Amino acid sequence: MHRSGVLAIVLSVFLGTLGSAFGAVVTITQDGPGVLNSTIYFTAQLYDDEGHKQNSDTIHKFTWADNAMPQHTYTEQGEFSKSLWNVTYSSPTYSPGEYEIEVRVKKWVGFFFWDIASSRFKINVTALLNGEMELVQNQTVLGGNYVSDRQEVVHRIRLSDPDRRLLGTNDTTTTAFWFVGCQYYGMTQDLSFAYNYTKDDLDQVRMIRALVVAGRESDANSTLDDNFADAIGDDNATSIVDESSTPPDPDKNCEDFPIVPKDPNKYYGYFKRRIIPTAPVHVDNIQGQTWLKTGEMLYLNVTCSGSSPFYHCVRFFSGEYNVTGNETCTQARSTPNCRIAFSRLMNKGTKYTVLFIIGNRVSRTVTPVGVTRYSEKHHPQLSVVIVPISCSAVAIVLIIFGVAYYIQSRNRYEIEVADFDFSRNSDMEYKTFKERLREAFSSAFSGVREDEYSDEGPSSGLFGGGTSNVWSPTRKYGSMQ
Repeated sequence: MHRSGVLAIVLSVFLGTLGSAFGAVVTITQDGPGVLNSTIYFTAQLYDDEGHKQNSDTIHKFTWADNAMPQHTYTEQGEFSKSLWNVTYSSPTYSPGEYEIEVRVKKWVGFFFWDIASSRFKINVTALLNGEMELVQNQTVLGGNYVSDRQEVVHRIRLSDPDRRLLGTNDTTTTAFWFVGCQYYGMTQDLSFAYNYTKDDLDQVRMIRALVVAGRESDANSTLDDNFADAIGDDNATSIVDESSTPPDPDKNCEDFPIVPKDPNKYYGYFKRRIIPTAPVHVDNIQGQTWLKTGEMLYLNVTCSGSSPFYHCVRFFSGEYNVTGNETCTQARSTPNCRIAFSRLMNKGTKYTVLFIIGNRVSRTVTPVGVTRYSEKHHPQLSVVIVPISCSAVAIVLIIFGVAYYIQSRNRYEIEVADFDFSRNSDMEYKTFKERLREAFSSAFSGVREDEYSDEGPSSGLFGGGTSNVWSPTRKYGSMQ
């Protein structure tokens, strides 16, 4: 008895040590959900306790099972750390609902397989086709519900992988019936529908719905089920739109309607998506001086249009910048009105580029503005030049008029002295201007010549000697005999 107790303790310690030595985790991935009769694929991957994939040089045993009735099971073993399994829930054996999948992993330890990991996962098997409606615009799948009203929108049904494989057989025909709001717009065979939204749809909720009917080519038809058509416009349908946080929805009266497939040989799917057409951003005007003197402040005002709210940022580059269109904002500001004011003092350099990045929910625009800074040459003011010239001209004019006035006044008051000694004219010699000038200076500085006489004859000088030819102003002319 004592020996068996010791053996049990030793065995438990050994098993605990063994279990801790083989610590592992197994994860399950799958491509469901799937409609009845579709095949869902599962993958189990074994990891160690540090999150690394287990090596494939050890023998592992994977055991799969679900909780369906009848149950699906699968077991495989080998030198691998990943196991694949698939299961098909066929109608009418199985019903739509939730099923649980379990996988257990054991490791060969030399004499037996030892449990090292297990995992469970729940899947949905549905009566209707599974998938989602995608919005494609400008060859890009949109992530939200907002679309641009300037470009065509392609509405496309993307089925889940199990359903796509089920309907991908050659003898299956798939038809989609499309509705915009409460209005039926026709059917397509490729699960896509192109539509252009207008300004009348701007900032309003539009509900896009599609009924997909698939079946064998001999059973399929291009007409809409009567029950489906009658359900359009059902006033008892319940709206799922939160009107407190979204624009009013004019399509809420026919947003939902019941779909009850009657033909067991057909597959039905109902897809819908709420869409809000939005006007993209458009820069309307940029105001401000882009040629600035040194020391002047740069002021730019940008106005744009589109659907609010807007976000924007302004980036500043020295020199010229080539826009790529991929510029983004690291810290964008949100504003309800698209009016942006920018100011900055530029101290260095001569050329700059101001980049305005503006966007809303559906678009983004990058607008560059080139700015040039220059040094102004200082010229003297016009008054500094004009005033001296004007004063000089006035002074010259005054001098000219003064000289002219002086000459005129002198001629008016000058006393003319006549010399009537005609007897000397014959004795006069011809003299040049220089000789006459020299003689005049000699007479002025050497005194009066003695050989000159007046009509009165010789008379005594003032100091009793010499003669003078000075004509007295008081002397009168004598009468001529």
